[in-house]
Amino acid sequence: MGWPSFWHPHGLPPVRLHDLRHGAASLMLAAGVELKVVQETLGHVSSTFTRDTYTSVYPEVAQAAAESTAAMVIPGAIGSKVRLVALPGARLDTTL
Repeated sequence: MGWPSFWHPHGLPPVRLHDLRHGAASLMLAAGVELKVVQETLGHVSSTFTRDTYTSVYPEVAQAAAESTAAMVIPGAIGSKVRLVALPGARLDTTL
């Protein structure tokens, strides 16, 4: 029994397990998960490989990061929204 025998009877599209892994990594980064956490989750030896492979996937993530950084430095910057991200179990200090 292989992977196709699971998705085919359920009417799911043919997807390789590697595609699911890539999708999960991309979604983690889009959700603001730290690069180091994604690297360790995937088992990559270095975060450089993870960064080079996945950071260009969602340009809107880069845009949000730039706007969030600008909002912290320049009052009234584009959007003026600061997105704070904390690792699970960590306390988030919201006093900026």
